Amino acid sequence: MIRFQDKKILIPLKRQLLSIMILFILGAFVLTVLITIQNTTSHLALLNNSLTTYSSQLAKTTRNAYENYENICYSLAYGNSVQQYLQNENIDSKYELYQALHKQFSDSAQLASSIADIAVYGTNGDFVSLNGAISNYEIYTSSLEPSRFPYRALGTTTIGKKYCHILAMPIYTLNSADHRYLGILFLAIDLEALLGNGSEEVEIFSPIILLEDSNKNIVFGDPEFTGNLPEEYSENAIYKTYLPSTKAYYAVKAHNISSISYTLYVLVEQKRITMQLVSLSRGVLIGLLCLSALILLFMFLLYKPFITSFDQMTDFMHKVSTGNRNVAKAGLHVDQGLIGIQELDDITTSFNEMLTETDRLNHTIFETYTRMYEMESNNRKTEIAYLRSQINPHFLYNTLTLICGLASASMDDEIISVTNALSQIFRYSIKGKDIVTLEEELEIVKSYLMIQKERFGDRFEVKYEVADKCLQCMIPRMVLQPLVENAIVHGLEPSETPGKLIIGAGPDPSNSYYAVWVYDTGVGMDTVTRDALRQSLKNVDNPKNPNDHTSIGLLNVNSRMVLYYGADFTLTLDSEEGVGTNVQFHIPYDEVKL
Repeated sequence: MIRFQDKKILIPLKRQLLSIMILFILGAFVLTVLITIQNTTSHLALLNNSLTTYSSQLAKTTRNAYENYENICYSLAYGNSVQQYLQNENIDSKYELYQALHKQFSDSAQLASSIADIAVYGTNGDFVSLNGAISNYEIYTSSLEPSRFPYRALGTTTIGKKYCHILAMPIYTLNSADHRYLGILFLAIDLEALLGNGSEEVEIFSPIILLEDSNKNIVFGDPEFTGNLPEEYSENAIYKTYLPSTKAYYAVKAHNISSISYTLYVLVEQKRITMQLVSLSRGVLIGLLCLSALILLFMFLLYKPFITSFDQMTDFMHKVSTGNRNVAKAGLHVDQGLIGIQELDDITTSFNEMLTETDRLNHTIFETYTRMYEMESNNRKTEIAYLRSQINPHFLYNTLTLICGLASASMDDEIISVTNALSQIFRYSIKGKDIVTLEEELEIVKSYLMIQKERFGDRFEVKYEVADKCLQCMIPRMVLQPLVENAIVHGLEPSETPGKLIIGAGPDPSNSYYAVWVYDTGVGMDTVTRDALRQSLKNVDNPKNPNDHTSIGLLNVNSRMVLYYGADFTLTLDSEEGVGTNVQFHIPYDEVKL
């Protein structure tokens, strides 16, 4: 529908496009008729020429390849390395001969990319192979007992996930006076590498390649074609066959591979050729160019105002995208000239309304995100402070009991030392920065261990293995002491024999972090407990045993490490029942200081 608005004629874009489509459809119809007539007369000749050229080239390449394989077999079977290895009975020199033979096989395999394996099977049980196992070749040895069989193709097998054609040659001694049968040389040919059609030209042509042995068995290609190939053939002729399973006709070229008495077939599905061939005549091309020129001229005359209007819109949007807020507030104004497009005018109005609504939503979103960020920051700080402030009540109870015992024994100096250490631990846990040096953390651990040594005496020995460069490493406050406490309470204390506690730290340049570990030689964990705890450490948001008193300290530290550094920095745990437990955490080189 044509509308008149502000002295402008607004024509719907649909009508303008419809006019162009009608013109284009008529031209395309004429062009299609011309192409169809030309292609109908040329398809058959092009199919025959393409099939003949490709199949002849492939047959020549295949014949040359099998002749080359025969030469390689002769060269290896009657070379010094194979002869000496199969006739040598000296165990001391056998290995050197094996190495020399294996190297010769490796060098020979480089002569053709399709050689997947070379193997020698000796009558004395010796076996040498590049890639295959002896089981790949044993099935052929029984049918090739000391007989003067020539170089021949035996069958197929899979070696290293490659579908291989097995060639064989007997090995006899070179000494005419002692012409003994020594074994068999095998050559495994990767048929996909030899006959595969991976080039760009072949992919467009899409041939089907079959290799048939003298017993009419297909050794490479689709076995469904068995029985559908010509019984007798001439290499100069092209045959046709029909495959019921695909309901399609195929053009067939056959070639004899005389060195192994095999037949190579190349088939092309005729309807695929129709889809692939694109050959336009000069007259059709000229017609297409003329039609395209007419359409472009018509579009230029009709849509010049349209293009100008869109240029204005594009320039406006570019200014808005660069952050020019004044332009956005002024809105979009498009001058279409005398003849304009109705839809474009509607778009301009809707776009200006969208800019107004977007500006309002941006203000709302900014205010919302500001409040959410403040809440997130406060919640995170509160959670970290809560986790850091947790002190094991059993430790406090045991320490107070220890002080009572020391008081009853009038051990004033020990009471003072224990009390000072306890006060340092409490002051450190609730006061100070969130990030401290490892050296500071070790000092509070030493205060904790002094109290525990007063309790347990010689029940365990403490050893520090901390690299000097790690002492100034920044770590979250109160993450090392809970790990030490866990090692003593759940590892060393239940043990019936004296143990050892090792606290260590060192850099790991390959992973760009510092590693800090606590190792005890206590009772350790059984496999079930260890695996469950490992799973809980990985699933920070949903641990399987969060209320288990034996693991709450580890889970506490693990949660804090994730809050500080992310999910990639959970604790690592290794434990064996009756051997001990090792707990480790990692600090990145460029850690964030909260």
